[in-house]
Amino acid sequence: MFIFYLSIILITAFFIIFGYYTQLNLQEQRQYDKLKAIVSATSAAIDGDEHQRMMEDHTTKDAITSNDQNMTYHMIRDVMTKTSEFNNLNSAMYTMVYNKSKDVFEFGVTSAEEPYFRHEYHDYPSLLVEKMDIGGTVPRYEDKHGVWISAFHPIKNGKGETVAILQADVRFNEFIDMVRSKYAQESLIALGAIILLALIMIPYTRKVLKEDERQKQKVRIQAEIIEEKNKDITDSINYALKIQNTILPNIDQFKPYFGDIDILYKPKDIVAGDFFFLDKVGDDVYVAAADCTGHGVPGAMVSVICSNALSYALHEKNLNSTGEVLDQVRKRVVEKFSSSPDGIKDGMDVSLCKFNIKTGEMEYSGANNAVYVLKNGSKELDTLNPDKQPVGQFDHATPFTTHSIQLQKGDQVYLFSDGYADQFGGDKGKKLKYKSFKQMILDASNEEMSSQIRNLDIGFEKWKGDFEQVDDVCLIGVRF
Repeated sequence: MFIFYLSIILITAFFIIFGYYTQLNLQEQRQYDKLKAIVSATSAAIDGDEHQRMMEDHTTKDAITSNDQNMTYHMIRDVMTKTSEFNNLNSAMYTMVYNKSKDVFEFGVTSAEEPYFRHEYHDYPSLLVEKMDIGGTVPRYEDKHGVWISAFHPIKNGKGETVAILQADVRFNEFIDMVRSKYAQESLIALGAIILLALIMIPYTRKVLKEDERQKQKVRIQAEIIEEKNKDITDSINYALKIQNTILPNIDQFKPYFGDIDILYKPKDIVAGDFFFLDKVGDDVYVAAADCTGHGVPGAMVSVICSNALSYALHEKNLNSTGEVLDQVRKRVVEKFSSSPDGIKDGMDVSLCKFNIKTGEMEYSGANNAVYVLKNGSKELDTLNPDKQPVGQFDHATPFTTHSIQLQKGDQVYLFSDGYADQFGGDKGKKLKYKSFKQMILDASNEEMSSQIRNLDIGFEKWKGDFEQVDDVCLIGVRF
């Protein structure tokens, strides 16, 4: 009988130990599957060309020290941060670029609170280089901070070249402790049950095996769901980013025409319904801040139509007056959406200015969006009021008004959407409103335009605090 009970104890001990390592391996595989799905989906959402350009423009260690210092860094970090939060990762995600001449990896963007831009990673696993173009997983390893598992995936540019890798880590200690705790309790129960009634242990071991199989099946189903959801999110964001990038101009090309110009552009959901527009026709430079219906992916789609309509009015219809330009844009937008069987009535609010770079004359027309003008030496903002109608379907539409003023050197003009003033925040969670918005512009107006935009960005984030951003933000500052 002793041998019989000893045999049962040994068999039970075997299955408990076997179950422990099975669960541990199962948890490990589950985390690897999750990490692979996350890095694969997230790397597809990152624009490799923009990442490559950012790294080429900033070649020194700590060239980027703030999350909001560079727009590309900010947008990529926003994608990584939202992915980390959505998937409950317990460690930061980060991109790395391989420096072949030094045989080191240099960090790019991280979802951590503080950047560690171009810090070098020397003791990396060789498979990071070997599988750089296809991605993979890093075998479980241990350091002074704990036990870790990792997965990485390439970030490719438009030519299909690998320009960086995206890596995500999970601290595995908590899963080890969880499995150990679970099986420590089951071991005590099993041993107690053997002492009381040894014969029931055989059915129990079968139950453990069935539970292991059920857990495996559950993990497989969850992994498939996560992969499918991340693929859907990645596809929509990736497509929307490509759309947005085709319509946003390079502001550096227009700086020579002004004393100073800069833009604050903060999409609510990575891509935006807000967009900024700059174009030059002869001696005239057209500048617009537009707010299309919606935000995120739907807003971005509408912004493409509206931006193309502005270009069409200037270059195909050869219109000159800002009022006539908006009249033509409205006509084209209404025509585009009227063909929809669903009766879509989307459009945009916009402030459009035309600057003659030789004479200093400025024309302005607006659809629900005003423009602020600060004369050189003045301490008050003058408001150029818009027409109270959108660029789109409207029951009482009238031709847009064209305002004309003469600018002098040093005069400043501000075009904006409503996202800044409508943001909730502060101690009481109320809207910022336009009175406070004007004061913030005045407080920053003595600085260079880049400093003004930076201070307004800091002021916005301080006001917003822990509240969610409610809308896209677009603000253009021009010093003549």
